Amino acid sequence: MTVKKLKEAVRNLSPQERILFVQYVLDTVAQDTVVENSGDALSDEWKEELNKRSASYKRGEAKTITWEEAKVKLIRNNS
Repeated sequence: MTVKKLKEAVRNLSPQERILFVQYVLDTVAQDTVVENSGDALSDEWKEELNKRSASYKRGEAKTITWEEAKVKLIRNNS
């Protein structure tokens, strides 16, 4: 699949599906870049926290904000 076709396919996903897709992509990057015993690997505590937050999101319990809200916060906090 070409990048152009992939972009078109992703554009047709629902917002939640796009978030899950991004999470998947980031997970694959993390898996590909972690080097055994390099100190860059996530600790078990961080892995547990990420799993807990991911499960909370999937159950619809996590409080989320839109990209626009996040962008406004970032701009406000970095101005």
